[in-house]
Amino acid sequence: MFKTIKFLVKLALSFMKKEVVNKEDYRTEYNKVSRTYGRWLDKMSRFTDEIVMPLESNQTYKILDFACGTGYITRKLLEKNANVEITAVDYSEDMLEHLRLLKNDKVSVVHSDGIKFLESANEKFDVVFFGWALPYFNHKKLFPLFKKVMKAGGKLGIICNVEGTLSRLEDIFLKVMYNNQDEIAKPMSIGFNLPAGSAGLENWLKKYGFEKVKLSDGEVKVSFERAEDLLDWLNETGAAAGTKRIFKEYEKIREDLIEAIKKEKRVNEKYEINHKFAYGIFKLP
Repeated sequence: MFKTIKFLVKLALSFMKKEVVNKEDYRTEYNKVSRTYGRWLDKMSRFTDEIVMPLESNQTYKILDFACGTGYITRKLLEKNANVEITAVDYSEDMLEHLRLLKNDKVSVVHSDGIKFLESANEKFDVVFFGWALPYFNHKKLFPLFKKVMKAGGKLGIICNVEGTLSRLEDIFLKVMYNNQDEIAKPMSIGFNLPAGSAGLENWLKKYGFEKVKLSDGEVKVSFERAEDLLDWLNETGAAAGTKRIFKEYEKIREDLIEAIKKEKRVNEKYEINHKFAYGIFKLP
């Protein structure tokens, strides 16, 4: 009982003092992930393709690729040979370096905190794309800012994780944290900022005047022969970005995480993780 109380008090105090995994920690983690992010794209990019809408050839589009990462959406847009002026924004310098290699005059690459960029932006965009980064933002602050920088009739293409993704991962980390309390550097909200499926995402956006054009749910399950491989997937794709920052010395508790995965994530002689998400297109009337 005392151990449990101590654990809960430690977490509560950390959150009260805001000594938690923060945007600088996420930036550091994604700088590392930039070298292995292709593993994520190999599995999930085909769903991102669903939000890259057709563009008319007789119009010039001002486009914001928000939290663009290595620039997958920007590259897909350039393949369309449409008349586009793309502003690609991300907070990870190393992710952006992959995009800067394009050296394309149609693309302006901006290294910035996303919220600060939107707050200071003076231009208006015809289309905003937002791929996979919703958990790292407060949607109540983000979506009004999207509305601020979009033209009337503008469109938002979005794909994001939803409730139920990475099933039981939070339990795994909480158990390991509980058993290694002295190794906790700072906690994080592992539950993230996730809508309740596509219906939840639609409700969130409807509050700020966005209307649904199309919307779908999806889920991908990725299986591995070894628990170690599942943990590496989480780290190398950014799926569990920030979790390494929870612990003072991550390598000291890595084996505990692997053992917890073996107990919680074994399915048909393999180790399985799920990615549950919603994707679609919305517009401003």
